[in-house]
Amino acid sequence: MATAAEKKIITKKRLQELRNRCRDHYNVVASGTMPEVIDVRETNQKLEKLVLLLDGKAKWDDVNV
Repeated sequence: MATAAEKKIITKKRLQELRNRCRDHYNVVASGTMPEVIDVRETNQKLEKLVLLLDGKAKWDDVNV
């Protein structure tokens, strides 16, 4: 079981990664090029897992984002 400090670090890391992906998405939209489908699916899966985790519908030890 992760401690509160570990959960905070994990959440910060996951949010930073998602922010970076969103920033990349903005750059893609601005340049007019499309990302690979697999990259979009992977990002969506990670976002869904994070939402479940933050909503309390998933346990910290079960989510691998």
